[in-house]
Amino acid sequence: MGILANSDDARDPASEPYRDLLVDAGCSVTVHDSHVLEYPGVDISYELSDVVREADVVVILTGHDEYFGLDAKVLKGLMEQERPVVVDGRNVVNADGFIGAGFVYMGIGRGDKNEHRMKCS
Repeated sequence: MGILANSDDARDPASEPYRDLLVDAGCSVTVHDSHVLEYPGVDISYELSDVVREADVVVILTGHDEYFGLDAKVLKGLMEQERPVVVDGRNVVNADGFIGAGFVYMGIGRGDKNEHRMKCS
């Protein structure tokens, strides 16, 4: 939810409209932020493993240091999906590592790595 990397500043986070669109579309959305622990109307978890467990898609919209060190194999194991999706809105994960681990990788501004196009139904 935070707008700045490694900050608890949650004024007008860029992630909020995306979360709202997903919720309005009927998606189940869980939010992780290790710096912002409270936000009006949003449950936020401090434990990343709890948020990603059995998720179909992980979307990263804040450049917190801990996201740079995400291990693709560990994340895939927690997600328990054969072909999980990671949307990297801050280009913080190792795209090749995630693709190699079996993820569908979508990086904002990364036409060189986005070989799959996702379509909402």
